[in-house]
Amino acid sequence: MVKIPEYCLQNHNIRLFSELVEDKFFQEVDYKVGNEWIPILGNFEKENPLIFTKRWTKKAFPLKLKDRSNTRICFTTNKNINISLNSEIIDMKTLHFKYNIQFKKNEKFSSIFSKYKIILNGNPDFTWVPHLRPKKKYVIPDHVFRSPVIVYKKGDITIAFLPDLEILTNSRVFPMFLDLNVNKDAEELPFLSYGFGRSKPTGHVFFKHKRRYKMKISHNTKLIFGYYIKFYYKESIHFILKDLNHFFWENYGKDMLYRSLDPQVLPYEVNVKEGLKAIFKRHTYWGEFYINDKECGGTWQRSWMGDSKSPIEYIDPENLEDHKKKRMKEIAGTKSFLGKIINKLSSSPRWIRFFDKVTRHHPIVRRVAEVWNNAWFLNIRTGYALNFFGIFMKNNDWKEKGNEILNSLLQIPRTQGLFPSVILPANRNARDFSFINGVKAFLFTNEFHIVDACLAMYWALKIYQDFNQNELIIKKSIQLKRFIEKCQLKNGAIPTYISLNNNNDFTISDTLLDSASSGACLMFLTELFKINEEKSIIKIIKKIAEFIEKNIIPINKWHDFEPFFSCTQLPLDFYDEYTDNNVMNTLCIYWCTEGFKELYKITKDEHYLKKGECILSILSLFQQVWDMPYISYNTFGGFGVQNADAELSDARQALFVRTYMEYYLETGKEEYMERAIAALRASWALQLLSEYDEICPGNLKDIETINGIDRGCICENYGHSGTDFRVPGYVMFDWGIGTAVMATAYAKKHFGDLFIDFKYKKVWGICGILIDGFEITEN
Repeated sequence: MVKIPEYCLQNHNIRLFSELVEDKFFQEVDYKVGNEWIPILGNFEKENPLIFTKRWTKKAFPLKLKDRSNTRICFTTNKNINISLNSEIIDMKTLHFKYNIQFKKNEKFSSIFSKYKIILNGNPDFTWVPHLRPKKKYVIPDHVFRSPVIVYKKGDITIAFLPDLEILTNSRVFPMFLDLNVNKDAEELPFLSYGFGRSKPTGHVFFKHKRRYKMKISHNTKLIFGYYIKFYYKESIHFILKDLNHFFWENYGKDMLYRSLDPQVLPYEVNVKEGLKAIFKRHTYWGEFYINDKECGGTWQRSWMGDSKSPIEYIDPENLEDHKKKRMKEIAGTKSFLGKIINKLSSSPRWIRFFDKVTRHHPIVRRVAEVWNNAWFLNIRTGYALNFFGIFMKNNDWKEKGNEILNSLLQIPRTQGLFPSVILPANRNARDFSFINGVKAFLFTNEFHIVDACLAMYWALKIYQDFNQNELIIKKSIQLKRFIEKCQLKNGAIPTYISLNNNNDFTISDTLLDSASSGACLMFLTELFKINEEKSIIKIIKKIAEFIEKNIIPINKWHDFEPFFSCTQLPLDFYDEYTDNNVMNTLCIYWCTEGFKELYKITKDEHYLKKGECILSILSLFQQVWDMPYISYNTFGGFGVQNADAELSDARQALFVRTYMEYYLETGKEEYMERAIAALRASWALQLLSEYDEICPGNLKDIETINGIDRGCICENYGHSGTDFRVPGYVMFDWGIGTAVMATAYAKKHFGDLFIDFKYKKVWGICGILIDGFEITEN
């Protein structure tokens, strides 16, 4: 055996050790603790760091030293495939690797990837992945590379593995994937990998790689990919996530933000006008009715694209049970035959395209007169926006509609402060109604959803502060606060679902009992305290905060209704053993980070601000910090939904705009305001306007009604099926137009189109303005 001398790169903290033994090339990455080098990453015994797979075989090529310097070392091979590996020390805690592969003949491979075993002993104390991969052969594809990083912490040492997005932007010839397998119950060490390989969506929505998914590589094709490995020692999870987000933003997001206004292509006032025309003029999706002889109104919950639309259906109270049964058959993932088919085929590109085409040309989808106030379709939130733009654009009709939406919320029947999530008028200008107590995503339930009640009254309180000091808002809010106080658990959590019997005694459901859903109650109660300063509220909200700190943050268990009752339909005890991660949803993350911010503003206790920023760091990892070149619209600034579904640029991104802006106001950290501006731009990127054809063509493809009845609508998200395709036909006005108009209303009212911040001596372009330079003098 001929042993070639080792070649090392090292600084004070990190060492890259390379060695060639016969035809095997080995690398090991070490970290220095005191005077001892601790092995962190390495190759498996019979594998090179770069692996080529064909069906059941693996292939590797030995590399030889080409050149080196104090901070960089290059290895190459010159076989049937030319390979070069450049490894470089970037700073005291960062390595960068770049592979350049050129083929001398046509080849077929299943995958080409770099793989490392994780040598740290024992199970990890913390991991993070961009997406879950809960079964064998599942992977994390670049479809969900929003802010892609794998984090693995054991003891005092943490490693972070980040794909080089600049290389990926310029050199993606084939799809790419990440993988982490902690191998808790296996003798083999945990590993992580990154490279080229096809995968397909499975279920709703994970991704599976199969060896038969071939990459056909032509003669002279060049494949280039790279990645960073970062090291942390004795750093908190909060510091690590904040540092990684800063890395993503400084290296990718910030340049995108200041290079151009993309994906904003119009003044937001134009977007708003076209969006509200879509609701009130083109789809005429507004209804008026009377509750307690008060003029009320609302936008109906769901419509559909296409010239041929089914008529709006009103539900007589006598027909409510029949309507519930029909509704169950329409919901993906339910026990109905149709629901199972929809959910099963939702990740099939061929099926999705067929379903989209048929439903846009044949009015087979019911359109029902329902006004919703739930976490997604929150009509009162749209009412906030109508109040602002009614005043700002001198449109009295919009302002009146905003007031009628508020009346609807205040006049619906209440029991102990709880009220129904859904109103179903019996006819036009109705005085008779049906009500649905609560919803679990799209599923009707007789239980009240406290989250929905809190979010609805939260936005009523926002209207009270900014537009309409209707004292009934405070009265109804106090009723809800009193009920929350009664049902708060000993550990500080607020139950999620509540049943009331005929005597109005309440029963607490076990569903999501100790969950991050409590963050919605924290939002509502802090907002109420800012108005009435009732001291009893402080005790309640501090207990909620303590519960979140002790039970949610340490294990990243960000559970609310969405992963379990929406399209993903996961079991409540779902856990990904392969990555050691809970399913996480961005709604409850947002509720909690917003609630902690407001608790800080009330108490001036820096502890709450720090915890709020910790949660905000988690939310930031769901933001798309770049424009994915393989997705057919500009993805920059948008947010995903959860780590178990595939949506890009979801409507919820508009909710987060205000949160990031206000964290900037409290901390002066410019990254927060920059992320907010990016999210606001993204909130309009999926609007159905021909003006977006150049920058977001995939979202407009094959829709013949863009300049007709559907002009101005906003799609809920993009790529939901795990493929490069828009949503198939459905439009939900409170979740898309409503959220984007709300975020724009808030930004214009509180910051304007140009925000001059004298406190932090900064000037911000909010709407259609790029700042080249500025000077703020002492005067």
